[in-house]
Amino acid sequence: MLRKQKLITAVATLAICVGAGVGLSKAASLISVQGDSATSTTQLSVPTKVDSDGSTAKASSVSGTNANAKVTYKTTDDNDTTATYQQQTKSSTDKAASDVSAATHGGQAVTLSNGTKAEEQGVMGHVILNWKQGDWTVTTVTDTSTLAHSAPSTVASTVSNQLKKNNITNQDVDKGAVTVYDTAQDSQANQISWQNNKKVSTVSSQTSDTALQIAKSALKGDK
Repeated sequence: MLRKQKLITAVATLAICVGAGVGLSKAASLISVQGDSATSTTQLSVPTKVDSDGSTAKASSVSGTNANAKVTYKTTDDNDTTATYQQQTKSSTDKAASDVSAATHGGQAVTLSNGTKAEEQGVMGHVILNWKQGDWTVTTVTDTSTLAHSAPSTVASTVSNQLKKNNITNQDVDKGAVTVYDTAQDSQANQISWQNNKKVSTVSSQTSDTALQIAKSALKGDK
């Protein structure tokens, strides 16, 4: 009976600490939450809310541990999952590096407006540009149906400047990769991932701006 009372007291104390916003240690398991996930997302240095193009995405759940965690973001208007942040610790640095795709696609040489050398290639209704930017490989994908409004090189130049402005590609990482689409996607096709030692962090989102904001915050916490 005494053991049961102690167990109840311990559970109640944990609930009070979490409700009051008392941070858990780095080694502690993250608590799965719905709605207000400020304590857990703070441990991972990712935002609890992202405003992008008139839409708001909020962290709706956090699962895992500080070494292997996942944060899911849902839109506040229709409650659809729009973005995901995942942090994993691999068994070796080689395994971690292999999980960050930094493939190049080849193609015609082009120069972006900021002087960056890139390669351009048309693939199945899309124009792909890729280039190296610091420790990062960057790929932009432009739908051919939007070419009348924006040239692929213009999209790539804008993305290159945004990545620098948001302190992403000017961050030192062991290996980094960015894939950005010029329009919002039905799937979480926009992706920013990076490796530091055995840790791999990945942001996936339907929109590039949301991915940029989450990655900017997470990378800042990696310093």
